[in-house]
Amino acid sequence: MAPVSSTSSPKPEYQHFVPQFMVRNFAHKYNGPKQQKGKKKDDRMYRGELVVNNVNLEADPICIEETKVKRILGIYDMYQDTSAPTEQQRRIETMFGELESRASVVFRKVTKAFEAKEQGVWVSRDERNLIRKFLFLLKYRSSGFHRRFYHESEDGYNSNDKEKFHAYMRENGFKRPVDVWFQSIKAIIEVDMDPEGNWARALPKRMYSDDAVWFFAHVQAMYMAICTPSDPEAEFILTDNSYGIFEGPNTFSTDETGKTVETGWTSFHEFAPLSPRLMVILRSSLLPNPEEDGSQRIREEREALRKMSVEDWYGTDMKSRLADLPIAKPRNNYSRIVNGRVEFLPGEDSKLRKNDRFCFRFFPVSTEHVNKVNLFLFDNAQRCRNIVFGNKDAFKRTLEWYMTTPVTYGKVVAADGPEQRRKLLQNLAALLKTLGSTKEPVWTEMPLPTMSEFDRMDRLLHGAMSMFGDIIGTSRNESYQNAISTSGFMRSYHCLGGSMETIARDLEQAHRMLTLRIKIDVWSKGIPEHIRAQAREWLIESYFEGCPSRTVLHYLKRVRLMVLYHDKEGRFMKGTNIDDSKVEGAEDIVAEGAHNLMTRTKLNWLMYRTYMNDVETVRDPRFDPWAKVPRGVEGAVHLAMVGKFVLGVPGKLKECGIAAIEELALTQEKLILDQGLHNRREFHNPFFKDEEKVEVLTRVMVRPQCKRILRGRMEAGLMEKFEKVLFEVTYPTPPIKLGV
Repeated sequence: MAPVSSTSSPKPEYQHFVPQFMVRNFAHKYNGPKQQKGKKKDDRMYRGELVVNNVNLEADPICIEETKVKRILGIYDMYQDTSAPTEQQRRIETMFGELESRASVVFRKVTKAFEAKEQGVWVSRDERNLIRKFLFLLKYRSSGFHRRFYHESEDGYNSNDKEKFHAYMRENGFKRPVDVWFQSIKAIIEVDMDPEGNWARALPKRMYSDDAVWFFAHVQAMYMAICTPSDPEAEFILTDNSYGIFEGPNTFSTDETGKTVETGWTSFHEFAPLSPRLMVILRSSLLPNPEEDGSQRIREEREALRKMSVEDWYGTDMKSRLADLPIAKPRNNYSRIVNGRVEFLPGEDSKLRKNDRFCFRFFPVSTEHVNKVNLFLFDNAQRCRNIVFGNKDAFKRTLEWYMTTPVTYGKVVAADGPEQRRKLLQNLAALLKTLGSTKEPVWTEMPLPTMSEFDRMDRLLHGAMSMFGDIIGTSRNESYQNAISTSGFMRSYHCLGGSMETIARDLEQAHRMLTLRIKIDVWSKGIPEHIRAQAREWLIESYFEGCPSRTVLHYLKRVRLMVLYHDKEGRFMKGTNIDDSKVEGAEDIVAEGAHNLMTRTKLNWLMYRTYMNDVETVRDPRFDPWAKVPRGVEGAVHLAMVGKFVLGVPGKLKECGIAAIEELALTQEKLILDQGLHNRREFHNPFFKDEEKVEVLTRVMVRPQCKRILRGRMEAGLMEKFEKVLFEVTYPTPPIKLGV
């Protein structure tokens, strides 16, 4: 990791990534010697000062120490913006301080209710949103994200999204990855999470879009519950990275170079320790919920989404180790449970309001569940410096359970950083002996399966793109050239800058894009549909603004396969013969014909709109938007399809992105309005509004001139296909002639 320039401040500042108001919940008053020799002034402790019991993982050997609350779970100058003027270098820390001050009031409300032995705590929607935002920032500002972002130049950033991240930096004028981090932190702190959901659309425009998606998933895709040990002698622990740990499948392999690569992960639960006796747990909407699953429709939708995002992804139905946690969604002041189902109270509707209130119950959990939660924290402590705890006897018991209980998960020396994991387990085993345990520690040594690049791609793509196996698996350029000459899709991919060297990477990126698109639907299950639609829209926007067109083309092919060749539960239909005709589409003609006529982002949108309408024609080849409208329900359905197909998906021709066509469309639109041509008898349609008539008539008048204005920009045969696709698929145009 390349260090960022040292601060220009005269004195470095210790900045906490776990707030002191939370660490204090684990603290006790120091009662040791009055004088501490051999310690620096900042490290000296005084009687009555707040300290925590801490396993110092950096000591050799590791040991239990008392550490000042002021000097643990932090880093010097963590958020120092050295590129800003001196007086502005602490702006991120200042913003954090203000947010922490507000959040501490809400968290104190929670702990006071618990201390008063109340059954739960009521909070407002704004308070709940503040908690969710704050918990995400505890993850996002952690030491792990510090390692991810804190680099002097873009070359230091090496996460698996580095290509997209580097493109984002260049397009937005960032010189250092840390500046993107600061921008994203600032955007999250400042975002107003209004009940209408406008924030979900606005946030990706203010920060790195992949992390905006992560924030959306964190606050919308999981519900929050508060747990407390039923045994008064059991306690939760706190590690450096507690707020960034998840429970769920996480698979790795080694590639042919020996490098460890992640092949998949899914978060079922996430954790946020509040005190030794309180743990906030976030649970994924993928897991069953008795209150919601009383509805057959909701239950079936959840199961289908789970199969797509878990079972199909890993090839088996991965189970949560905490599925039996006795927790539930918070109750609220606008609904009730009737016969096992959620119903709105009389006079209430589905509209979210700022004055909504939520009751978070304190759920008692068994010592076994406490130990399991602690297991996930212990198990991910190999990069930590500290394990903080409350009572020493309680810590010894939970550590002994972790180290000596045989389990089918956890304590595996493999995957990410095997040397670090082995060293951590050996050190904890030695510590346990010093605490007086005579039990024998157990863990598993498991070599990672070595997967070739082809095997890895085959796993990631689930066989849906097997038609490209020969291309990915060979280095012979003639195979690629043959594919270009025989496949419309490969020709269009090549026109967009694709090559033998890029195809495997683009396939993998397209797969990730589709997986995230599916997960957005999973994560947003149960929230208002207009907010879900906004989330889908800004995810697509982030794809089309940030990804090369050749990657977007692969993404559209994967969506085409999913939509057309999957069963009702979202599974790819085995045995389906995926030949070129099933993968190719009208978007290939657009890519091949328009790639040098417009910007990358506008081309991505044009391919997408074309794909959307083309898929509809494949699904229902008998649909004719210009046919006579039948009566009754059938007619209403037909008109709805016409509205979407003709006007909703494509938008206006004057905004298609091809400059020559846009200019002509604007000219023709003005002529139509000046002469009132849209009111002429030849174009009478009682179902279209005036502005819709103008748009459709504009297409009628531009189409005959399309070849003329684009002459010389593509070869004649391609021009014929392009004109047909543009005016019959992308921008459906009625087959009428209107003399002007």
